[in-house]
Amino acid sequence: MSEGTITLITILLVVFALSAFIWPFALGIHLELEGRKKRGEPPDYDERQKLARQRAGNHALYALLGFLGLWVIVDQIGWFAWTSSVLDLVLCALILTWCVWASDCILHDGFSSWKDKQKNADALSGTYSLWIMLFVRPFCEHGITASWMPFIFAFVNIAALLTVVLYKARRDKKLDAEDGAP
Repeated sequence: MSEGTITLITILLVVFALSAFIWPFALGIHLELEGRKKRGEPPDYDERQKLARQRAGNHALYALLGFLGLWVIVDQIGWFAWTSSVLDLVLCALILTWCVWASDCILHDGFSSWKDKQKNADALSGTYSLWIMLFVRPFCEHGITASWMPFIFAFVNIAALLTVVLYKARRDKKLDAEDGAP
């Protein structure tokens, strides 16, 4: 077989494997949504929350574009040797976009669904960030990344999200106190 045929077969097998992995999830989501419609249950997120999540996605995209522009400038100037590492770039970019998206969603009540509000599900963002940090640390420890910058980004992510959660809790507590006062 020629090199092109092997490449085509490999691509088709990868596409088939991915579709075999994804379609059961998509079917399950579709069946669950249909079941909710039949039972008359409201959706997880109301329209205001959906708009807040979309705006947070836009803000995360703007932050990503700014970060990539800054990364290119720093790489071209040559201040740091680790800016040439694509893995560091990808990990830092993913962590940054998660932090911006989650922070914006928390501040505008779009992170957790209306069903999970009484469980204080916004605090889970710190847990997700901790998982990200635990995922990134072995890459840095074993020298797979060029620097510890992804780990530093993950640590700052946790600190920023915990600050946002505490600020939101304090703001909500203050609003509740004002509503309850005569």
